[in-house]
Amino acid sequence: MDKKSVLKKIKTLSAAILLAAPIASSSIVSVVSAADEAQSPQSSQTTQTQQPSQTEQSGKTEQTDQTGKADQTKTPSSSNQTKAPSTTNKEQTTTASNKKVKTFKVAIIKKNYGIYQGNFENKKSSSKYFHKTFNVSKTFTHNGKKYYWINQKGKPAIGYINKNAVATPNQAKIVKAPYVSQYVPVKTPWGCAGASMSMLLGSQGQKITASFLKKVQDNLPMQPTKGGQKGDVYTGVGFGYVISPGALAKYARTFKTGKNVINISSKKLTLDDIRMYVQGGKPVLYYGFSSYQKPGDNVRNHCKVIVGYEKGKFLVYDPLYYSKHDGAGTGGKNMNYDHGAIAWLPKATIQHEFCHKAITIK
Repeated sequence: MDKKSVLKKIKTLSAAILLAAPIASSSIVSVVSAADEAQSPQSSQTTQTQQPSQTEQSGKTEQTDQTGKADQTKTPSSSNQTKAPSTTNKEQTTTASNKKVKTFKVAIIKKNYGIYQGNFENKKSSSKYFHKTFNVSKTFTHNGKKYYWINQKGKPAIGYINKNAVATPNQAKIVKAPYVSQYVPVKTPWGCAGASMSMLLGSQGQKITASFLKKVQDNLPMQPTKGGQKGDVYTGVGFGYVISPGALAKYARTFKTGKNVINISSKKLTLDDIRMYVQGGKPVLYYGFSSYQKPGDNVRNHCKVIVGYEKGKFLVYDPLYYSKHDGAGTGGKNMNYDHGAIAWLPKATIQHEFCHKAITIK
Protein backbone atom coordinates (compact mmCIF):
# COMPACT_ATOMS: atom_id res chain seq x y z
CA MET A 1 0.00 0.00 0.00
CA ASP A 2 1.39 3.47 -0.93
CA LYS A 3 1.84 6.32 1.53
CA LYS A 4 -1.17 8.29 0.24
CA SER A 5 -3.60 5.40 0.86
CA VAL A 6 -2.34 4.94 4.43
CA LEU A 7 -2.87 8.64 5.25
CA LYS A 8 -6.43 8.51 3.85
CA LYS A 9 -7.41 5.55 6.09
CA ILE A 10 -5.98 7.27 9.17
CA LYS A 11 -8.15 10.38 8.52
CA THR A 12 -11.28 8.25 8.08
CA LEU A 13 -10.75 6.41 11.39
CA SER A 14 -10.09 9.67 13.25
CA ALA A 15 -13.36 11.17 12.02
CA ALA A 16 -15.32 8.11 13.14
CA ILE A 17 -13.80 8.27 16.61
CA LEU A 18 -14.70 11.96 16.97
CA LEU A 19 -18.31 11.36 15.93
CA ALA A 20 -18.80 8.46 18.40
CA ALA A 21 -17.37 10.25 21.43
CA PRO A 22 -20.47 12.44 22.34
CA ILE A 23 -22.78 9.42 22.13
CA ALA A 24 -20.60 7.31 24.41
CA SER A 25 -20.20 10.21 26.81
CA SER A 26 -23.98 10.71 26.97
CA SER A 27 -24.58 7.02 27.65
CA ILE A 28 -22.06 6.96 30.47
CA VAL A 29 -23.67 10.00 32.14
CA SER A 30 -27.11 8.43 31.84
CA VAL A 31 -26.02 5.20 33.49
CA VAL A 32 -24.33 7.00 36.37
CA SER A 33 -27.40 9.20 37.00
CA ALA A 34 -29.69 6.17 37.15
CA ALA A 35 -27.36 4.47 39.61
CA ASP A 36 -27.25 7.57 41.83
CA GLU A 37 -31.10 7.78 41.80
CA ALA A 38 -31.48 4.16 42.87
CA GLN A 39 -28.98 4.56 45.73
CA SER A 40 -30.24 7.94 46.95
CA PRO A 41 -32.13 7.81 50.32
CA GLN A 42 -34.06 10.91 49.27
CA SER A 43 -35.84 9.43 46.27
CA SER A 44 -39.27 10.91 45.54
CA GLN A 45 -41.02 7.60 46.10
CA THR A 46 -39.43 7.02 49.52
CA THR A 47 -40.11 10.58 50.59
CA GLN A 48 -43.77 10.26 49.68
CA THR A 49 -44.16 7.07 51.73
CA GLN A 50 -42.48 8.48 54.83
CA GLN A 51 -44.19 11.86 54.82
CA PRO A 52 -47.09 12.10 57.32
CA SER A 53 -50.41 12.89 55.72
CA GLN A 54 -52.43 15.94 56.73
CA THR A 55 -56.19 16.33 56.98
CA GLU A 56 -58.00 19.64 56.66
CA GLN A 57 -60.85 20.35 59.11
CA SER A 58 -62.47 23.65 60.10
CA GLY A 59 -59.78 25.64 58.29
CA LYS A 60 -57.02 24.01 60.33
CA THR A 61 -54.53 21.32 59.36
CA GLU A 62 -54.44 18.35 61.67
CA GLN A 63 -51.44 16.06 61.34
CA THR A 64 -52.36 12.39 61.53
CA ASP A 65 -50.16 9.62 62.85
CA GLN A 66 -48.44 8.04 59.83
CA THR A 67 -45.54 5.62 60.33
CA GLY A 68 -44.95 4.55 56.74
CA LYS A 69 -45.12 0.90 57.79
CA ALA A 70 -47.75 -1.80 57.57
CA ASP A 71 -50.18 -2.34 60.44
CA GLN A 72 -48.46 -5.59 61.38
CA THR A 73 -45.14 -3.79 61.98
CA LYS A 74 -44.62 -2.47 65.50
CA THR A 75 -42.99 0.91 65.67
CA PRO A 76 -41.58 2.32 68.92
CA SER A 77 -43.38 5.45 70.00
CA SER A 78 -41.58 8.60 71.05
CA SER A 79 -44.61 9.85 72.96
CA ASN A 80 -46.78 8.54 75.78
CA GLN A 81 -49.89 9.97 74.16
CA THR A 82 -52.50 7.59 72.77
CA LYS A 83 -52.23 7.38 69.00
CA ALA A 84 -54.81 6.45 66.42
CA PRO A 85 -54.05 3.57 64.05
CA SER A 86 -51.59 4.63 61.35
CA THR A 87 -51.66 3.75 57.69
CA THR A 88 -49.30 4.30 54.77
CA ASN A 89 -50.34 5.95 51.51
CA LYS A 90 -50.44 2.53 49.92
CA GLU A 91 -52.69 1.12 52.64
CA GLN A 92 -55.09 4.03 52.36
CA THR A 93 -55.84 3.02 48.78
CA THR A 94 -56.01 -0.73 49.43
CA THR A 95 -56.86 -2.05 52.89
CA ALA A 96 -57.09 0.84 55.36
CA SER A 97 -58.36 4.39 55.71
CA ASN A 98 -58.93 6.95 58.44
CA LYS A 99 -61.97 9.19 58.33
CA LYS A 100 -63.14 12.01 60.56
CA VAL A 101 -66.87 11.90 61.27
CA LYS A 102 -69.41 14.00 63.11
CA THR A 103 -69.12 12.98 66.77
CA PHE A 104 -71.66 10.45 67.97
CA LYS A 105 -72.08 8.26 71.05
CA VAL A 106 -71.73 4.51 71.41
CA ALA A 107 -71.74 2.05 74.30
CA ILE A 108 -69.63 -1.10 74.49
CA ILE A 109 -72.08 -4.02 74.48
CA LYS A 110 -69.74 -6.99 74.10
CA LYS A 111 -66.99 -8.14 76.42
CA ASN A 112 -64.90 -10.38 74.19
CA TYR A 113 -63.41 -7.75 71.86
CA GLY A 114 -60.02 -6.06 71.85
CA ILE A 115 -59.35 -2.34 72.11
CA TYR A 116 -56.16 -1.27 70.35
CA GLN A 117 -53.69 1.60 70.18
CA GLY A 118 -50.97 2.23 67.59
CA ASN A 119 -50.65 -0.40 64.88
CA PHE A 120 -52.93 -3.06 66.36
CA GLU A 121 -50.80 -3.23 69.48
CA ASN A 122 -51.31 -2.58 73.21
CA LYS A 123 -54.50 -4.65 73.18
CA LYS A 124 -56.95 -4.23 76.07
CA SER A 125 -60.16 -6.13 76.75
CA SER A 126 -63.51 -4.48 76.09
CA SER A 127 -64.86 -6.14 79.27
CA LYS A 128 -63.21 -3.40 81.33
CA TYR A 129 -65.45 -0.85 79.62
CA PHE A 130 -68.63 -2.96 79.31
CA HIS A 131 -71.79 -0.82 79.13
CA LYS A 132 -69.81 2.42 79.32
CA THR A 133 -70.55 5.20 76.85
CA PHE A 134 -67.95 6.89 74.64
CA ASN A 135 -67.68 9.48 71.88
CA VAL A 136 -66.65 8.55 68.35
CA SER A 137 -65.04 11.19 66.16
CA LYS A 138 -62.99 9.00 63.81
CA THR A 139 -63.53 5.72 62.02
CA PHE A 140 -60.84 3.41 60.74
CA THR A 141 -61.27 0.74 58.08
CA HIS A 142 -58.77 -2.10 57.97
CA ASN A 143 -59.02 -5.19 55.77
CA GLY A 144 -62.71 -4.56 55.23
CA LYS A 145 -63.52 -4.19 58.95
CA LYS A 146 -64.63 -0.91 60.50
CA TYR A 147 -63.26 0.34 63.81
CA TYR A 148 -64.32 3.27 65.99
CA TRP A 149 -61.84 5.57 67.76
CA ILE A 150 -63.45 5.98 71.20
CA ASN A 151 -62.86 8.54 73.91
CA GLN A 152 -64.55 10.42 76.71
CA LYS A 153 -64.56 14.21 76.88
CA GLY A 154 -61.55 15.60 78.69
CA LYS A 155 -59.88 12.18 79.03
CA PRO A 156 -57.20 10.39 77.00
CA ALA A 157 -58.57 8.33 74.12
CA ILE A 158 -59.19 4.67 74.92
CA GLY A 159 -58.27 3.36 71.48
CA TYR A 160 -60.09 1.80 68.55
CA ILE A 161 -62.59 -1.07 68.65
CA ASN A 162 -64.51 -3.13 66.12
CA LYS A 163 -67.92 -1.54 65.43
CA ASN A 164 -69.63 -4.88 66.14
CA ALA A 165 -68.67 -4.52 69.81
CA VAL A 166 -70.62 -1.28 70.27
CA ALA A 167 -74.10 0.13 69.73
CA THR A 168 -75.58 3.58 69.37
CA PRO A 169 -78.29 4.49 71.91
CA ASN A 170 -81.12 3.97 69.40
CA GLN A 171 -79.72 0.93 67.62
CA ALA A 172 -82.51 -1.61 67.03
CA LYS A 173 -82.12 -5.28 67.84
CA ILE A 174 -84.38 -8.34 68.10
CA VAL A 175 -82.92 -11.48 69.65
CA LYS A 176 -84.08 -14.80 68.27
CA ALA A 177 -85.86 -16.59 71.12
CA PRO A 178 -88.93 -18.86 71.31
CA TYR A 179 -92.13 -17.78 72.99
CA VAL A 180 -93.01 -20.17 75.84
CA SER A 181 -96.42 -20.27 77.52
CA GLN A 182 -96.83 -21.30 81.14
CA TYR A 183 -100.16 -22.91 80.19
CA VAL A 184 -99.46 -24.84 76.98
CA PRO A 185 -98.31 -27.58 76.55
CA VAL A 186 -97.62 -27.86 80.31
CA LYS A 187 -100.17 -26.06 82.47
CA THR A 188 -98.41 -24.34 85.36
CA PRO A 189 -100.41 -21.20 86.30
CA TRP A 190 -97.77 -20.36 88.93
CA GLY A 191 -94.82 -21.39 86.73
CA CYS A 192 -93.89 -18.09 85.06
CA ALA A 193 -90.25 -18.35 86.23
CA GLY A 194 -89.69 -21.78 84.66
CA ALA A 195 -91.41 -20.76 81.41
CA SER A 196 -89.42 -17.52 81.16
CA MET A 197 -86.16 -19.28 81.95
CA SER A 198 -86.96 -21.73 79.14
CA MET A 199 -87.12 -18.78 76.73
CA LEU A 200 -83.56 -17.83 77.70
CA LEU A 201 -82.39 -21.41 77.18
CA GLY A 202 -84.26 -21.53 73.88
CA SER A 203 -82.28 -18.53 72.65
CA GLN A 204 -79.17 -20.64 73.24
CA GLY A 205 -80.40 -23.56 71.17
CA GLN A 206 -82.50 -25.53 73.64
CA LYS A 207 -85.31 -27.42 71.90
CA ILE A 208 -88.57 -26.59 73.65
CA THR A 209 -90.72 -29.68 74.09
CA ALA A 210 -93.46 -30.74 76.52
CA SER A 211 -91.09 -33.18 78.25
CA PHE A 212 -88.45 -30.50 78.64
CA LEU A 213 -90.92 -27.98 80.11
CA LYS A 214 -92.27 -30.59 82.55
CA LYS A 215 -88.73 -31.34 83.66
CA VAL A 216 -88.10 -27.62 84.22
CA GLN A 217 -91.24 -27.15 86.31
CA ASP A 218 -90.95 -30.41 88.27
CA ASN A 219 -87.44 -29.55 89.42
CA LEU A 220 -87.78 -25.82 90.03
CA PRO A 221 -86.05 -25.07 93.39
CA MET A 222 -88.63 -24.57 96.13
CA GLN A 223 -88.54 -23.54 99.77
CA PRO A 224 -86.77 -24.32 102.04
CA THR A 225 -84.01 -24.19 99.38
CA LYS A 226 -82.38 -20.76 99.63
CA GLY A 227 -84.11 -18.42 97.19
CA GLY A 228 -86.55 -21.14 96.14
CA GLN A 229 -90.13 -20.51 95.14
CA LYS A 230 -92.90 -20.73 97.73
CA GLY A 231 -95.97 -22.54 96.45
CA ASP A 232 -96.80 -25.27 93.97
CA VAL A 233 -96.36 -24.26 90.31
CA TYR A 234 -99.27 -26.51 89.20
CA THR A 235 -101.90 -25.81 91.85
CA GLY A 236 -100.72 -22.65 93.58
CA VAL A 237 -101.12 -24.31 96.99
CA GLY A 238 -99.10 -22.38 99.55
CA PHE A 239 -98.03 -19.80 96.99
CA GLY A 240 -96.22 -16.78 98.43
CA TYR A 241 -93.57 -15.68 95.94
CA VAL A 242 -91.65 -16.78 92.85
CA ILE A 243 -88.10 -18.07 92.90
CA SER A 244 -85.42 -15.38 93.39
CA PRO A 245 -83.28 -14.30 90.40
CA GLY A 246 -80.11 -15.66 92.01
CA ALA A 247 -81.63 -19.09 92.59
CA LEU A 248 -83.21 -19.09 89.11
CA ALA A 249 -79.89 -18.28 87.43
CA LYS A 250 -78.20 -21.05 89.41
CA TYR A 251 -80.94 -23.46 88.37
CA ALA A 252 -80.58 -22.44 84.70
CA ARG A 253 -76.88 -23.31 84.84
CA THR A 254 -77.76 -26.93 85.60
CA PHE A 255 -78.90 -27.22 81.97
CA LYS A 256 -76.41 -27.59 79.12
CA THR A 257 -77.77 -24.55 77.27
CA GLY A 258 -77.87 -22.47 80.45
CA LYS A 259 -74.20 -22.60 81.43
CA ASN A 260 -73.79 -18.88 80.77
CA VAL A 261 -76.91 -17.60 82.56
CA ILE A 262 -76.06 -14.95 85.15
CA ASN A 263 -77.89 -12.91 87.77
CA ILE A 264 -77.54 -9.19 87.00
CA SER A 265 -79.84 -7.92 89.75
CA SER A 266 -78.57 -4.74 91.38
CA LYS A 267 -79.89 -1.44 92.68
CA LYS A 268 -77.71 0.14 89.99
CA LEU A 269 -79.30 -1.91 87.19
CA THR A 270 -81.21 0.34 84.79
CA LEU A 271 -83.36 -0.10 81.72
CA ASP A 272 -80.47 1.34 79.72
CA ASP A 273 -78.42 -1.64 80.91
CA ILE A 274 -81.25 -3.93 79.81
CA ARG A 275 -81.28 -2.21 76.41
CA MET A 276 -77.53 -2.72 76.02
CA TYR A 277 -77.77 -6.41 76.91
CA VAL A 278 -80.45 -6.83 74.25
CA GLN A 279 -78.43 -4.83 71.71
CA GLY A 280 -75.57 -7.22 72.45
CA GLY A 281 -77.79 -10.17 71.49
CA LYS A 282 -78.77 -11.26 75.00
CA PRO A 283 -82.44 -11.63 76.04
CA VAL A 284 -83.22 -10.46 79.59
CA LEU A 285 -85.62 -12.08 82.05
CA TYR A 286 -86.96 -9.43 84.44
CA TYR A 287 -89.33 -9.37 87.41
CA GLY A 288 -92.46 -7.22 87.23
CA PHE A 289 -96.24 -7.20 87.58
CA SER A 290 -98.72 -9.63 86.05
CA SER A 291 -102.05 -8.95 84.38
CA TYR A 292 -103.69 -10.43 87.52
CA GLN A 293 -102.14 -7.77 89.77
CA LYS A 294 -104.61 -6.51 92.41
CA PRO A 295 -104.83 -2.87 93.56
CA GLY A 296 -102.44 -2.25 96.43
CA ASP A 297 -100.30 -5.30 95.61
CA ASN A 298 -96.83 -4.00 94.77
CA VAL A 299 -94.93 -7.29 94.92
CA ARG A 300 -93.18 -8.18 91.64
CA ASN A 301 -94.19 -11.82 91.49
CA HIS A 302 -94.11 -12.33 87.73
CA CYS A 303 -91.29 -13.10 85.27
CA LYS A 304 -91.20 -11.88 81.67
CA VAL A 305 -88.54 -11.73 78.97
CA ILE A 306 -87.31 -8.78 76.91
CA VAL A 307 -86.06 -9.89 73.49
CA GLY A 308 -85.97 -6.69 71.45
CA TYR A 309 -85.44 -2.94 71.39
CA GLU A 310 -86.39 -0.31 68.83
CA LYS A 311 -87.11 3.42 68.97
CA GLY A 312 -87.46 3.60 72.75
CA LYS A 313 -89.65 0.49 73.00
CA PHE A 314 -88.92 -3.00 74.31
CA LEU A 315 -90.27 -6.23 72.84
CA VAL A 316 -91.66 -8.27 75.76
CA TYR A 317 -92.59 -11.96 75.81
CA ASP A 318 -95.07 -12.58 78.65
CA PRO A 319 -95.63 -16.31 79.38
CA LEU A 320 -98.99 -15.65 81.10
CA TYR A 321 -100.98 -16.44 77.91
CA TYR A 322 -102.08 -19.61 76.19
CA SER A 323 -100.74 -18.64 72.79
CA LYS A 324 -98.18 -16.24 71.37
CA HIS A 325 -101.03 -14.82 69.30
CA ASP A 326 -103.09 -13.75 72.33
CA GLY A 327 -103.49 -9.99 72.38
CA ALA A 328 -104.03 -7.33 75.02
CA GLY A 329 -106.94 -7.94 77.38
CA THR A 330 -106.90 -11.73 77.06
CA GLY A 331 -105.11 -12.32 80.36
CA GLY A 332 -105.95 -11.18 83.89
CA LYS A 333 -107.76 -7.99 82.72
CA ASN A 334 -105.60 -5.53 84.66
CA MET A 335 -105.05 -3.38 81.60
CA ASN A 336 -102.01 -1.67 83.06
CA TYR A 337 -100.17 -4.94 82.49
CA ASP A 338 -102.44 -7.06 80.26
CA HIS A 339 -100.55 -6.24 77.05
CA GLY A 340 -100.75 -9.63 75.34
CA ALA A 341 -98.29 -12.46 74.87
CA ILE A 342 -95.94 -10.45 72.64
CA ALA A 343 -95.95 -6.67 72.81
CA TRP A 344 -93.80 -3.63 72.12
CA LEU A 345 -93.88 -1.56 75.31
CA PRO A 346 -92.60 1.98 75.87
CA LYS A 347 -89.70 2.40 78.25
CA ALA A 348 -91.93 4.32 80.69
CA THR A 349 -94.36 1.38 80.94
CA ILE A 350 -91.63 -1.06 81.91
CA GLN A 351 -89.97 1.48 84.18
CA HIS A 352 -93.20 1.63 86.22
CA GLU A 353 -92.88 -2.04 87.20
CA PHE A 354 -89.09 -2.41 87.04
CA CYS A 355 -87.52 -3.51 90.36
CA HIS A 356 -83.86 -4.00 89.31
CA LYS A 357 -84.18 -7.80 89.39
CA ALA A 358 -83.14 -9.67 86.24
CA ILE A 359 -81.09 -12.49 84.78
CA THR A 360 -79.50 -12.81 81.33
CA ILE A 361 -76.72 -14.56 79.44
CA LYS A 362 -73.10 -13.45 79.73
